[in-house]
Amino acid sequence: MKHVHVCLVSDQPIPNLTTVLQFKPDTVVLLKTKEMDEKAMFLEKVVKEHHIDVTSMKIEAYDISNVIDISNSIINYFKGSDLSLNITGGTKIGTLGTFQAFYTAGKPIYYVNTKDNKILQLFPESEGGEIEIKISISISDYLAAYGFLVDSYVKDDSYIYRRKELTNYLAGTIDTNPKIIPAINGALHIYNKETNFPISINLPKDDKLIKMIELLDGVRRKGNGDIEISTLDSLMYLKGFWFEEYVYMIVKSLKPDEVRLNVKGKWVTKSQDSPKNEFDIMFSKKNRLFYISCKTANPDRKIDESGEVISKEFIYELDSLGDKALGLFGKRMLVSARQINNLMIKERARILNVAIVDGKNINTLKENLRQWLNQ
Repeated sequence: MKHVHVCLVSDQPIPNLTTVLQFKPDTVVLLKTKEMDEKAMFLEKVVKEHHIDVTSMKIEAYDISNVIDISNSIINYFKGSDLSLNITGGTKIGTLGTFQAFYTAGKPIYYVNTKDNKILQLFPESEGGEIEIKISISISDYLAAYGFLVDSYVKDDSYIYRRKELTNYLAGTIDTNPKIIPAINGALHIYNKETNFPISINLPKDDKLIKMIELLDGVRRKGNGDIEISTLDSLMYLKGFWFEEYVYMIVKSLKPDEVRLNVKGKWVTKSQDSPKNEFDIMFSKKNRLFYISCKTANPDRKIDESGEVISKEFIYELDSLGDKALGLFGKRMLVSARQINNLMIKERARILNVAIVDGKNINTLKENLRQWLNQ
């Protein structure tokens, strides 16, 4: 018998995508209000990519009679099919109207409890209970449901592990020699992707660092702490990518469902010039998405004469992108290689639900991440 699954479209598409991918219906009917046209379009595209037929129908957000009438028309149209409803999302009127229609018709009604990774069967009561969510929504699908299309990410991370020893050593200096990272940043801040190679810089006095850093491709020692850099990859690594790689390796060691480094893409808009974004590290666990922004710059550096510090921009960026791409149950973290001393910034981060791990706390990053995952 054909399975038809009905969902209420809201700002939170992941509960809808959860039952669709778990139940694998033949057809999905999306009930959307006028305000949810764009959200329905994003969700419809993702569902179709899983080879499931999708149709959308308009309902009035605050007219319960309309919602009941539309629901009854769906029930009658698919009379010979196995019909079910996901009641998660939508306006209160939409929820009440669809519930009443499907309850009266004796059709199964479900609710997704994202926090506990369960699907609750609300009706029929005799069959009610908790269904464990067994599917894992990919990061690409998760972001696409919010209107962000992934163009690229690091697919082969073998190079990260080849220079793991140097990466771990640099991370260790955050505690043992905190002047090294600022010194490297200071020596390289004037260089970028347009740099003409080779370039020469002077490193802080640290014999082990100078010896290890020569293991990078395109880097050679010149003496007296000077090194020559002749490749863009090594330049970008020393400018801060090393820290992203360090955090990435720790995240990966925690065995999330999926982890992605340097996720680049664009937002779907009506404009031809779609806004682009890059996410340092994203990983998923039980269909929740986690985003980590990694910084090696001085978080207390003032932006301008207003006295605002750069860490304030870090927090607002995380808050803004998190709202757009992570949804209600996504989580955000700022990992800073350097200590954030401004207590107002930390309080602002707490209010905005942005976790922070900074300075010497990097030593316990793995444990902090483990706790963050389970909160």
